[in-house]
Amino acid sequence: GTGLGGNCTGCIICSEENGCSTCQQRLFLFIHREGIRQYGKCLHDCPPGYFGIRGQEVNRCKKCGATCESCFSQDFCIRCKRQFYLYKGKCLPTCPPGTLAHQNTRECQERSPGQKKGRKDRRPRKDRKLDRRLDVRPRQPGLQP
Repeated sequence: GTGLGGNCTGCIICSEENGCSTCQQRLFLFIHREGIRQYGKCLHDCPPGYFGIRGQEVNRCKKCGATCESCFSQDFCIRCKRQFYLYKGKCLPTCPPGTLAHQNTRECQERSPGQKKGRKDRRPRKDRKLDRRLDVRPRQPGLQP
């Protein structure tokens, strides 16, 4: 056969026209749509852009949300499509206030107090930690540090 026809690996019920309609126990049924045609395949893992749902009778691959490139579930993205930023499992057009976008991963990350703009503090970290500990102590009036 040509195209997708004839691949019945892992199937219990398979047809030349539509491929798998029922898979072996642990496999996921992935329905590939092309125009009005659809074709079923049985897979160990769902492809990128899809996530697996285990059901009593059938395990299916479902499409991630429109802004997601890969996901754990319909509501939780792992990686976003190109123009979006990942924040707490959601793909957003911009990072929320108080967060910064990481250049490589396009994840919104919390801005830590040490990352204030324009601050060029080049002292070793251990000294900074010491300063913070000293700053936490309550100051008593009349005493010089």
